[in-house]
Order: sequence, then C-alpha cells, then structure tokens
Amino acid sequence: MSRQDGYARLQNSFWRSPKGMKLKKRNPAAGFLYILSISYAADNMTDGHISEDVAYYALDATDDQIRFLVEEGYWDPSTDGDGWQIHDYLEHQNSREQIEASRAKDRARKKTTRKPSDQPNTGIHTESNRNPNGDRTDCLTENNKQKTTNSSSNEEEGETRASAPTAPAERHQSEARIIDLWEPDASARATADEKARAGYPRVDLASLATRFRRKLHARGLAAYKLLPTTDSLSAEFCTWVEKEAEFMAERAKGTPTPPAHVATPHEHTWTCEHVQNLIAPHEAEYDHTRDGFAPSAWMQACSRLADQLNQGIDPHAALTQILQEATA
Repeated sequence: MSRQDGYARLQNSFWRSPKGMKLKKRNPAAGFLYILSISYAADNMTDGHISEDVAYYALDATDDQIRFLVEEGYWDPSTDGDGWQIHDYLEHQNSREQIEASRAKDRARKKTTRKPSDQPNTGIHTESNRNPNGDRTDCLTENNKQKTTNSSSNEEEGETRASAPTAPAERHQSEARIIDLWEPDASARATADEKARAGYPRVDLASLATRFRRKLHARGLAAYKLLPTTDSLSAEFCTWVEKEAEFMAERAKGTPTPPAHVATPHEHTWTCEHVQNLIAPHEAEYDHTRDGFAPSAWMQACSRLADQLNQGIDPHAALTQILQEATA
C-alpha cells in the first residue's frame, strides 16, 4: 500500500559522492531512474524490490538504463527471478516490518489517549428546559420514551448493518471473480490499433491479458490502486497495452551488447584504486584542505591523473606530468 506520509532517505553528500558523480556524468537518465526506484520502493514498502512490471510500466525504464544500473552495482538481480533489488537498500531505508511496527505502536498510543470528558450532568435543570407554559420539556411520557428508544434502536441497527465492512474472505472472493471474468474490451482493441497505426508493433491482447490477470491475482487490486470494477480494470489494461507496444518497439531496436569475453572499458575517477595506488607515494606533497565545497589540491591532482589515464596515456608518463605541474 502506498504511504503518502513517508520519506525516502538520500545522503546529503550523494551529489558529490563517486556513486552520484558517476551517474551524473556517464548516464543521467539511469541516475534519475535510480532515484525514482528508491522513491517507489519507500512509497510502496517493497524493501528495495523493483519488479519487472514496475520497472518497465511504472518507472518507464529502458533496457540500456537497467543494464547500466546492474553492471555498475546500483541494482542487483532479484533472487526470486522477478526484477531487481536496489543495492544495500535496507542499510539506508526502513523496512516494511519496521514501518508497520511503528504504525502499530502509534495506533496503540492513540488508543490509550482518552478524549476529555464532557461536563458532568448534575441533574439540575435550568429554566431554559421549560417551555413558555412552564412545563418541563425533558419530562416525556412513558409512551414517548418507549417510541424514542425503539426508534433509536432501529436506526442504530440499520446504521450498523449499513456500515459493517465486508468480510475479508467475501471481499477476496469477489475481487478474484471480477478478475477472472474480466476480458479486454473495445477500448483495449482501439488502443492497440492506435499504437499500430503510429508504427508500434501489434500487441497480442490475449497474451497480455493473461499476464495482466496473473499479476492482479498475485498482488491484488489495491497494489495497482484499482477499484473492483470491470471499468477500472479496463482503464488500467489500456495503459498496459500502450506500455507493451512501446516496450516491444524498444526491444525490436536490438541494442548491441559486447561479446561475453570483452569487458566494458574501465573509466578512471579520482577515487578509483588505479589512480590512488599510482599517486599514493606522493600524497604528502599535496594539500588536503578544502575551501567549502571546492576540491583540495590532492583531489584536483587525482582528477587530472584520472583524465589522462582515460585518454590512454601511459600511467608513469601521466604521473610524471602531474608531478611536474605541482612543482611548476
């Protein structure tokens, strides 16, 4: 269940951390997807799990963005085979169990808080309780009292029957029946036709509808914020049709991937091990003091060395040039 009153945690230094700087420089779109995934997981209390449907349909992720997050260690493949897990999510965010325990504690606290009682009834009636003839309006006849009591009892009984919630078993059975009886309607076919005319691949409505029902049975209508009506399911399914057509078009592009034996080239940063090991013997020659957010002389030297290594310059030649700049 989505919780509107919560917050996800993001370190203040994320923007200047190696992790954040890499996302900003190499793949800003994947970086935004990473932030969205944290927000989604916190809002829906998934403990960092991002299912395949959520990634493609709710967060509009692309294969390239997902591949980047996985290869760089921001997302890990989910152990259940459905989607991914945000790396080290529970080290920084509250778990679903912690949130529910906190809510239960808060409900218990509120339950024990008593509402201030009204002023006690002293049994003394003021003159305002009398009508202009001097009669007491609070003195009812036995018949009137009986009628009032019976009427109130009937009204309370009716209100109880009207407000009584549906039993969980009945509600679950009704929801499951609606999902089973639902079929793609004319709006779904019209949506598929419209996407096909726009140049997108033709969506197999029957196959997609089967997946749609399976997901609704597994997670329930509340997870998708749907009402237990066929109209609500049909409206949601039209969104699935649009996303499926766009997903198929993305897959049809055939994004090239390097052969398994070819490693992705490493990009050096000022904090990476190669740079630090190379310049470590000369670390004491640089000032490490920072002026506010400005990088120190040591950080600047490491950054320049990383840039030269990324350009393919020989490590020792690059280090020699950096040391010469420092003494110039």
